[in-house]
This record gives sequence, C-alpha cells and structure tokens, in this order.
Amino acid sequence: MIGKSILILFIWLSSIFGVSFAIIPNVGNIDESNSNDQHDEPGHLSLPNLLQANSINDLDLTWDVLSNIKLDTGRLVIDKSNGAVWSKAHLANTGDEWTIEMVFRSSGTAKNDLAFGDTNGLALWLIDSSNSLPINDRNVDNFGGPSQFDGFQFLINTNEKRGLKIFNNDGTKTLKNTIEQSIGDCTFNYLDSSVPFTVRVSYSKSRKWFKVQIDNNLCFKTDKIILPDDLNDFMFGITGNISPSSQEVYEILKLNVWSHLTNDAIDDHALMSDGNLKIEYKTVTADDPKDTYIPPSRIRESLMERNRKHKEEILRQQRVTHQQGKEDNKIDLLLNDISFKLENLELRLSSMDSSVSGDTSYDTKVLGAQLKDITTIQTQQQEALSNLQQSYDQFKTTLVHQYTELLQSVSKLNEKVIGEVREHQYSTEELGKKVDLLMSNHKEVAYQYQNGNNEFRNNEADLLPSIIRWVLIPVVVGIILLTIVVYRLRHDIKHSKLL
Repeated sequence: MIGKSILILFIWLSSIFGVSFAIIPNVGNIDESNSNDQHDEPGHLSLPNLLQANSINDLDLTWDVLSNIKLDTGRLVIDKSNGAVWSKAHLANTGDEWTIEMVFRSSGTAKNDLAFGDTNGLALWLIDSSNSLPINDRNVDNFGGPSQFDGFQFLINTNEKRGLKIFNNDGTKTLKNTIEQSIGDCTFNYLDSSVPFTVRVSYSKSRKWFKVQIDNNLCFKTDKIILPDDLNDFMFGITGNISPSSQEVYEILKLNVWSHLTNDAIDDHALMSDGNLKIEYKTVTADDPKDTYIPPSRIRESLMERNRKHKEEILRQQRVTHQQGKEDNKIDLLLNDISFKLENLELRLSSMDSSVSGDTSYDTKVLGAQLKDITTIQTQQQEALSNLQQSYDQFKTTLVHQYTELLQSVSKLNEKVIGEVREHQYSTEELGKKVDLLMSNHKEVAYQYQNGNNEFRNNEADLLPSIIRWVLIPVVVGIILLTIVVYRLRHDIKHSKLL
C-alpha cells in the first residue's frame, strides 16, 4: 500500500510539472508585454532631444558645455580632445530614490584604439560639487572631469579591462582609476560595435539598493551604499577624453533622469556574468575574457537558428522523459511482484494459524522459513522504495535543471531580440537623419536655382535701358552732329559758288 501511494504521488507530481512547463513561457511573455506597455517619460532634468537642437548653444539655458564637445546630427561628439556637459540643476531627491540613464556609442576598434586605455575614456558623474574641485575647463585631468571629487564616477575605458569601472571618493584623494581602487566593475565589449549601449544607475533608500545596469543586464548591486539624509543634491554630467593619436569618437545620444525607479531599473533581463550575482564590492564580468574577441554583430544568431536549437532541445527532453517512463515500468513490475508475494504470505500465515490452533508441536523449521521469506520480501520492498525515491529525486533534479535552462534561454532570447530591435531602430533613425539631410540639401539647391533665375530675369529687364543709354543715344547724337556738319558743308559750298 505504501508503494502504491508513492507511485500515485509520483504520477501526480509529473502531471503538475508537465503543466507548468506548458504555462511558464507564456507567463514570461505576459510580463514582458506588461512592462513594455508601461512607458515612463524622462523627467525635466534630462538632456533635451538632441535631434531638435540646432546648435550646441541651445543647451546653454540648462547645461554647462565645456571644452571641445560638439553637436552633430542629433548627438554630442567628443573626439581628439576632452569635452564635458554638466547639468546646471542638481539631482533632486538624491537621498531618496532616482534613476539616471546614459546612452552612448563608441566608434573605436580593438585593433586601433585598445592601446589608448590610459587616455581614452567616457565618464558619468554623480558628485557633491561643494566638496569637489570646481567644474571648469581647467579641472579636466580625470577623463575630462575633476581629479578630486566627492561622489561617484562611472568610467568606461579599456584600461586593464574593457568595460565599466565604478569609483567612489570623498573629495580628499586623487584616484588612479585602477580596478584595485574601484568598488565594482563589469566587462563588456563596446569597441568594434556600431550598436549604442545604455548605462543605467539607480538608487532607492527604501529598497536598500544601489544598482548599475548595462543594456538592462545587472552589472553591480549592493545594499551597503546608503546616502546620508544631510547630503547635498548631486551634480551630474558626462565627460570624455580622446587622445589626439586615436581615431576613436564618443557619441552621447541621451541622458535621461527620473526622480523614481523605472520599470527597467527594477527588472533585470540577465546577469552580466555566468549566473554569479555580484553583491556589495564584487566584480561582475559580462563576457568571457578570452584573447580572441568576436564582435557582437557576429555572435548574434538568427531567429531560424534559435528555433532549430529550441526544437532539438524539446526532442532531447522527450527522449529523457521516455527513458524515465521505461524505468517507471520496471518499478511497477517490481511492486506488483512484491504485492503478489505479500498476498501469498498472508494466505499461508492464515492457513498456518488454523492448523496450529490445536497442535502446539508445529514444525519450527517451516516457521523459520516463512519468517525468512518475510524478511526477504521486506528487504526487496525497501530496495524498491529506495529506487523509487532515487528516481523521484532524479526526476525533480531534471525538472529543476530544465526549468533553469528554459529561463536562461528565454532571458538570452529576450536580450538578443532587444539588441536586434535597438540596432534596427538605430539604423532606421540614422536613415531618417540622412533622408532629412538630403531633403535639406535638395531645398537649398532649389532655392539657389530659383534665386539664379530671378537674377537672370532682372538682368534681362535691365539690359534694354542699358542698350538705349549707352548705344542708341550716342548713335543719335552722332547722326545729329553728322547732319549738322553736312549741312554746314553744303551751306559753305553754296556760298562759295555765289561768290
């Protein structure tokens, strides 16, 4: 009876896990669709839409633009020198809850620009300006920013590691920007990539977290950073520096600020490392740090390839389930055999009781044999139960492993699809910009052609008076003079004849 109960429990759990496997993928899609529906507009402290700006001077009202940063086709560009843009308004609600997000792109390549790790770098800053060096064109030693600061610096460069390094200072030290001095870092390959990257920093006093994400993937998270209540509101900005010998160019596309946690800041699509969440002051790596680097555009699989691999995984799981079913059938046969032997033993014991009721000299050897059979059957039953428990544990482990692999596959698929969508969106935006530029050039050519036609018509209208003034009038005057001369000659000839 115990074996049958365990078998029924085993079948019931199998059914539950099978149904859960059919439901879980749809739940992930529902959550994703709900998060996409909740669009959160950036706050007023954000950088304006650069596509609508005509010149860098349009930012002067709310931003301090320093050094050699330029505006070019809807993006802020830093090349061959240093540049910076700092918000004149400070980060409100600094000690409570906020989210800040920077979208950037680098044109650098590992072949040409990897050697400029000490000079090339882009930094996002959150500092207390009252306890830092003044923000001006002179304090640009730290990748376009101050060398001494009170707050946080999020530096993107290739020194020691390609990726992001997080530095914290109290305004009394000059940091060397090494990994040893950082409070956290994560590696990601921003070189050899035409796709923009999003760096998101979020803080919540109530949730007790300080989090950094790269393209919605968790890079760094800790509950040890708590901003004091009497802290001044942070000054924030972006700085960068490029060596004159380097061909790398930094493009700043967006800088958005919210006074609360956004949905993307709360939800992490994936981890930047191989499943190891880095808490407190630990390093998180995004990619396998091998010497051979493959650009992100080459490692993206097509949807057809992902679909093929998904089908192969389903077939493999079906084969494992079929093999598990065969083992379950063997266990069923063994349990049936044990049940049959137990029933036979029960009948023999009943007959033995009726036969010994009047005869106390029952053969003790027969009784010993019966007890030995009982012991053997009990041992077999214990072995069967143990095998069943092992099978159940293996099945549970397999389900958990497959469930984990499924979640990881869904997360990777979401990440790759998001990357492709962003790449396509950026390509579309670039195409739109080029079309707008072409239309502007076309309008300018049409305007110049129209002005040329108007000038030609004006010249034709002025030509006739000029001809009359400078040609016909002298001719008429000459004819008049010639007529007078001829008349005088004829008059003189007549006068001479009369004489």
